[in-house]
Amino acid sequence: MTTGLPARSGGAVLTIALLAGCASTVKNYGLNDHFSSTEVTSGATSIPEQCANTMDAVWVEGASYHECIRYFPSPAFASGHVARAVVFMEGDVLSNHGADPKYSNITPQDRLNAAAGEQQRDGGLAYVIVGRPGTDGSSGNQNRRRTQYETLVMNAATDKVKAKYGVKEFGLIGQSGGGGLVGALIAERQDVLCAVSSSGVTSVKYRISEAGRSADYTGTSPADVWDPYDQLPRIHSMPGVRMFVTSDGSDTDVDFGSQDHYVQAVRKDGLPIYQVMVHGSRASHHQTYRVGNRVMQACMAGLPADFIVKTFTGMENSNHGNNRVAGELRHQTGGNRVYEGDDDSDNRNATVAR
Repeated sequence: MTTGLPARSGGAVLTIALLAGCASTVKNYGLNDHFSSTEVTSGATSIPEQCANTMDAVWVEGASYHECIRYFPSPAFASGHVARAVVFMEGDVLSNHGADPKYSNITPQDRLNAAAGEQQRDGGLAYVIVGRPGTDGSSGNQNRRRTQYETLVMNAATDKVKAKYGVKEFGLIGQSGGGGLVGALIAERQDVLCAVSSSGVTSVKYRISEAGRSADYTGTSPADVWDPYDQLPRIHSMPGVRMFVTSDGSDTDVDFGSQDHYVQAVRKDGLPIYQVMVHGSRASHHQTYRVGNRVMQACMAGLPADFIVKTFTGMENSNHGNNRVAGELRHQTGGNRVYEGDDDSDNRNATVAR
């Protein structure tokens, strides 16, 4: 059940107002339209009537949010019913340098293709990319990422997808800022069987402190961030849940120390979490979501945690043998033939969690 936001200090509101420009109405994107960087930097609004006429979108509202959230489903959703589905959340598109220049090259069709590719690699498991507020045609404000607002909106959107398609069990995976949302959402839900945070911002306040900053990179004060670390006592997950974190010790965007800080706290609470040390791509060593997707595949297939950790430790995220690994996992579980297309997606957007 979703709720509205509690009252927050004026400092956070002022910061958001300074960062954001004048919000426009979110565009109803066609399949081949390019996403707008202006919507990322300034935010965008919607109304229920517009949302109802938007392809693959859900209207969510609570006491302090009213948003239209786009999602990009794999072909399995076309049947109208999926019992199990993986939800992927992208990393931050906005940084303290503005919107990622590559973001405006992306279209809804690109997102749909990515979801379809993952379904094929995983032998038919439904896969959906959910657009975070202010990105990918979703209304809302990227400047309010890592606040309770974003968690409430994404949780409500997941509820709507669940109700529409009859989903019983979810896998949640996210890269960077999306990985932080994985940590936040498992404290809200009791239908998550597998959770994978890839280079996630899961210890926001610790990261702020270790960097010697007085606020998050978004400008939000420690008092106003919604820190997954702080939500650990609220986790009451479904039986059999397993959590994984894919990390690179050389990550320069979301330092390994902050990721490990979260893992150690989860272990102290007696929850099943496993850290998989991999080789992240790009100069920052930050992108680990490709390995994360294969960890998710193995987890949802019920493979033992020790096998998963051993199999993926040391793997390269930029490894274009991703499909080979997916096929080996399917063979391990008696799945279908391997997807024959390469995983030639770029390393997502900015996903720098700045």
